[in-house]
Amino acid sequence: MSSELLKVTLASLLPELNNRVGNHFGIIGVDGFVDKIQQPVKSQDISGSSYYHTLDSFGRRISEASDQSAQIELHTNTVKLGGNAPIFANALAGLAVKNLCLGTFGVPTIHPVFKQMHADCQLISLGAAAETNALEFNDGKLILSELSTFSNLDWEQIKTQINLKHLASSASKAGLIGLVDWCNLPHASDIWLGFLQDIVMPSVGQAPRFFFDLADPSKKAASDVRQVLSLIDRFSGYGNVILGLNENEALKLTEFLGLEVSDMDDHQRLLKIGRLLFNFMNIQQLLIHPIDGCFLFNATDQYYLDGRLVHNPRVSTGGGDNFNAGFCFGELNGYSSLQSMALAMATSGAYVQNGRSPDLDALGDYLIQWQQEL
Repeated sequence: MSSELLKVTLASLLPELNNRVGNHFGIIGVDGFVDKIQQPVKSQDISGSSYYHTLDSFGRRISEASDQSAQIELHTNTVKLGGNAPIFANALAGLAVKNLCLGTFGVPTIHPVFKQMHADCQLISLGAAAETNALEFNDGKLILSELSTFSNLDWEQIKTQINLKHLASSASKAGLIGLVDWCNLPHASDIWLGFLQDIVMPSVGQAPRFFFDLADPSKKAASDVRQVLSLIDRFSGYGNVILGLNENEALKLTEFLGLEVSDMDDHQRLLKIGRLLFNFMNIQQLLIHPIDGCFLFNATDQYYLDGRLVHNPRVSTGGGDNFNAGFCFGELNGYSSLQSMALAMATSGAYVQNGRSPDLDALGDYLIQWQQEL
């Protein structure tokens, strides 16, 4: 059933992809990383290097070093802009959604990797960039991050570095406000509350879409998780709130909230989890995106579409942010829920397959390729 639904959805998207692109503007914040995309070297000889291709094999190598020591060579494939906010913003701009992006992009000047961002991203830097070593494998990734730049980044600190009136004026025109990477910023809840009280409440009058991405909440306390979900609920009084989760994040939230899910297959379990999480909150839409599909929950319906696995990805770090951008692009342009879900998966898939965020032409090409494979 889902396969047929996917065929119909893709067929309905292609004829109108470029015709429905409007003049949209968003505000995104508030992180920023310099990402090194790397592979750990397994062995090396005169013919070249071979690499660890799975997290399991790499983990066993680390375990073998217990009570001893080890050196593991890292091969850097690329150095790129990172962070949920700049990747999200850059992907949106590629899909004709101009935006203002707040984040840690470097001081006193912006780091060169962020100067590669789309011209339709206006950057406001709040401090030095964080740094990430993203070790990528065929079955996942291991992200090692240096986050000290976020230690003192709270709302009061941000207000000393921005023009609050300009930001409020920009917010009054925004169709989308995206707040992301809650897990990595110690003061993220304070920043989001400040944004609500000082920017949204006095300035926003056109009921924009608010998109939230917590990122992996594993290191947070259950009380902090409950607090931020309650804070997200408060934005619902001012617009359409969307919370995006990957499968791991959905499972972690369920655990933190003490929601019980009986043993069942993965698909049914995520349907159950999604409905429980949605009912726990007071938001308009909940997205859950495992690697092979997409679930969406709202007050009256729940949807599922199969995805398309990219078997030889050029990059995986940032796939979720591109997914978020594709969904928001669909929402801003008035596509149906199913169409927006397909656009989310296609934007993410094109990014992972090609190693860069797609523009509208590349997104259309990916949709055609996907359709032809069904």
